[in-house]
Amino acid sequence: MMNISLVKVMRQIGLTPKHALIYQALITGSGVTPLQLARITKLNRTSLYRYLEEMRERSLVTNIMGDKTSRYTARPEGLTQCLASEEIRVEELRKTIPTLVEELGRERTRETTSEVKYYQGRRGLQQMLWNVVASGNDYAGVGYEEWNTSVGRGFAEQLRAKNMESGAKSREITNDPSGDYGYTKLGKSYAKVFEHRRIDPKILEIKHDTYIYGEVFAYYYHYQGEYFGVEIHNPQIARTELQMFEILWKMAEKR
Repeated sequence: MMNISLVKVMRQIGLTPKHALIYQALITGSGVTPLQLARITKLNRTSLYRYLEEMRERSLVTNIMGDKTSRYTARPEGLTQCLASEEIRVEELRKTIPTLVEELGRERTRETTSEVKYYQGRRGLQQMLWNVVASGNDYAGVGYEEWNTSVGRGFAEQLRAKNMESGAKSREITNDPSGDYGYTKLGKSYAKVFEHRRIDPKILEIKHDTYIYGEVFAYYYHYQGEYFGVEIHNPQIARTELQMFEILWKMAEKR
């Protein structure tokens, strides 16, 4: 009868039930020839030699060379050696895996930097604009209407003050820019950080706002009480959108 524990151990060290069958046949005999072993196990000689060699490499069997034929015996102490080898292997894994997981985590972070955030309502647009100016990055985009309309003049003035404080430069392309800065109490001093240009609606009709800053491309829409926006955090998308903006910027008229 097959020893179930032996089969289990053989599997745990990377061997098979056939190895266990051979090992059990050898442990009960004293110097068994391959021919005898083939008769006992019912395994063909070609496979048998391969299984024996695999167990010999793990010090589980010993090959006794004779004048006419080889004989094999099992080494019970070989199982103890396998245990020691497994302990060493597990200890190496214990040292290696945490570092590997950390490295792979960094690779995953680099490869999966994309994130999409959805905002709704006027408060959502306020949060989006705050993210733009609080980033401290220069930003660019197309504009439908100035901030007073979308988020209220009070909050818009906070945004402009934050913009002036950080010194980040912003550029905007619109269909109908206001040239007198009457929409802000900062007046023409706001021109230190803000520049806008007009583009003919026949070339590009603008019906929503976009912002490109850092590795973010954001856009929002507000019309007749509908407010929503999306931030896309992806360096490739942001880079492409900025390239398209630069083309339009050269086409637009200075005001």
